[in-house]
Amino acid sequence: MRDGGNPEAHRAPDAGEDRFTPRGACRFARGVRPAIFMAAAAVVAMVVGAPAPAEAHGRLGAAEGRCRLFIGPDIMNFTGYLPEASKNEFCEDIPATGPIIMVFDAEQEELRDMKVELRIVKDVGGEEKENEDLQAVTVAYREPKSYPTGTINFEHTFSEPGYFVGIVTVTGDHGERWVSRFPFSVGKSFMRDLPIYLTLGLGTVAAFAIYLVHRRRETTAAAKAHKPPPPPPPTAPDEDHGPEATPAE
Repeated sequence: MRDGGNPEAHRAPDAGEDRFTPRGACRFARGVRPAIFMAAAAVVAMVVGAPAPAEAHGRLGAAEGRCRLFIGPDIMNFTGYLPEASKNEFCEDIPATGPIIMVFDAEQEELRDMKVELRIVKDVGGEEKENEDLQAVTVAYREPKSYPTGTINFEHTFSEPGYFVGIVTVTGDHGERWVSRFPFSVGKSFMRDLPIYLTLGLGTVAAFAIYLVHRRRETTAAAKAHKPPPPPPPTAPDEDHGPEATPAE
């Protein structure tokens, strides 16, 4: 039987039909996945290879609306200032190099009777490496001293950006010895937060890719729902048989 009369037999595909098919959406998704995986690998590599310290901010952090340093059973309120910067107050990381002022206020009376030692060292990867040559990694130091008013002002000028560790050691007359460590950065705030920005960007790209795939599928479903069914093929005359034969008399 010939199919010349069937308009669907040799129908050319519509211009946008291949674009909005489930197969096209799947191909698009397969093309997006490698890009997402590569971006994720880049984020992991940057997080792992970043020179930021391995530990968090230790015993220093915001609590109850204030910046606090926890030392032994006691607490010191902490405030940092950048006299030469427009935004001149900080709690943890120091946003820029230059002169800084750290102010410690003891909340408990017992801290005022104890001796407080302050030291800032370069972050070399932990106490064990620090103690190999403590003097070599020390960038600022104040010997043990008691502060009857409970307020300690500590000034230092950071000429170069980097990662450091503040060490506060408190000793008492009855053998008490409490040590509080707080890692911080100077002029490295953006680098510390860069993995977070990259992760947010990666999540945005992945969400947009999923949205595109979902939209293509919805468009395909809508196109199928409004597409009229193809007309039935016309009936072709039977060419294999001639007119019916008249039986012989």
